[in-house]
Amino acid sequence: MALRRRTRTRTGVRLCGGALALTLLVTGCWGGEDDSDDAPGASPSPEQSEGASPAQPDNAFLKFVHDPSRQPKNVAQAVRIARAVAAKPEDWGAGYVKSDNYESGPGRTPELNDDCVWEQQELPDSEFASIVRRSELPAKGDAGPLRVSAVVTVHRTQESARREMARTLEEPLRCPDQQLNGTERITGLRSGGDLSPDPSGDTDYLQESGELHSDLPGSPHPYVWDVARTGTVTLAVAVEGANGYEKSEVLATGSKALGIMAAKVSLHMGVRK
Repeated sequence: MALRRRTRTRTGVRLCGGALALTLLVTGCWGGEDDSDDAPGASPSPEQSEGASPAQPDNAFLKFVHDPSRQPKNVAQAVRIARAVAAKPEDWGAGYVKSDNYESGPGRTPELNDDCVWEQQELPDSEFASIVRRSELPAKGDAGPLRVSAVVTVHRTQESARREMARTLEEPLRCPDQQLNGTERITGLRSGGDLSPDPSGDTDYLQESGELHSDLPGSPHPYVWDVARTGTVTLAVAVEGANGYEKSEVLATGSKALGIMAAKVSLHMGVRK
């Protein structure tokens, strides 16, 4: 499974120290905190469905405050945080397993080139580390496989993380159709977000969705790419739909995993209560 991330091209979008409020079909996904690396998030709201009204995140997400004293000082520390946060198969749900090429990074990352094709590039100096993990829910009967992936990038500064969010928001405007690899491409990609600031200025969120054309039966299928920032850490999840899954299930799968990872970032890098 190929994984998208973001382009390095310059954009006129500015986040101005504020946040992208969570606006697209993710009510209830931001969980509370736990004392372990596997702190779960709450299950997606049963009201989540295609065409639902925009929603705001709950206080667990908006009240995140980055603690500068817990910011990693070097690559090794950043890699430990990224690996603690990146979603494992069990974070996605029962039955998920590791995909081939389960983990990659921490020194390279997928990038969108000028031809709207994804390729591997070295991390820029503004980032400490980036970890990618790929999982899937194997095919069963007429359903699946449901392929998912998670990216955790630890930036050196909040400004660097905000620039990534701005680039991601701009990306579908430049490339609404994107080539993931030799057998997968996305068409009709759309991006949504709200530039209203949250109380702390430490969190952003946006969502992209489109149609994934692949070699799976029934193609094209729904595709969703959820991206969030908590302090100096950016989080992203991708879910590739398949036969047997409604678009609302694809959306809920992504928001649940992103909520779990957001809770883990708060555990490792947020202000201690």
